[in-house]
Amino acid sequence: MAIKDTKLWTWHVLAGLIIFVLLGLHMLTMHLNELLPIAALNPAGGHPIDWANVVARAQQISTMVVYILLLGVALYHGLYGLRNILMELNPSQGLRGLISGTIIFVGVVLFVVGTWAAIAVRSTALGA
Repeated sequence: MAIKDTKLWTWHVLAGLIIFVLLGLHMLTMHLNELLPIAALNPAGGHPIDWANVVARAQQISTMVVYILLLGVALYHGLYGLRNILMELNPSQGLRGLISGTIIFVGVVLFVVGTWAAIAVRSTALGA
């Protein structure tokens, strides 16, 4: 395995760990709130999916940053895994470049659209 591949694989594993932590935080917030209530994650009190809580979380910049971070690491983790699966099919050198380029392009487009959506939701919530 080349040094570049080792770095990419290390980032892949690190992204998986970040996903694990952020989804654990989501589970605590949305599904285990009564077992372990965390006031900062449900600022309006009550049930996590009450509209007041949804709007209050959407207004927090930390929520937007966490969503964008989760989007980035999930896209990297998933698309890098997909690329590795496709590379195991042993495509020609030209096809390898096309696969990598396409995956990078799709990842960047999805990240830009998802980031725009997270920013738009916060902006809308601040106007509410």
